[in-house]
Amino acid sequence: MKKLELEIFHKLIGIFLIILGLISYIFPIPGSTLLVALGFVWLVGKEKTLSFLRMALNKKIFRSLKIDKLIKDI
Repeated sequence: MKKLELEIFHKLIGIFLIILGLISYIFPIPGSTLLVALGFVWLVGKEKTLSFLRMALNKKIFRSLKIDKLIKDI
């Protein structure tokens, strides 16, 4: 696949995972939050997702949840 096709494919997968996570959030299905987080990682990338979560969450919360390790493992 070409680089542009791969980038479009990643964005489509990311949007699909976010929508699927939001739909499953309505119903009591476990893992819906993880689908939304995974969708954001696929949509904008690991570094941008980490920087957004660092800004949105308090530093203590960010460190205690070990979000950076979780996203880097994805």
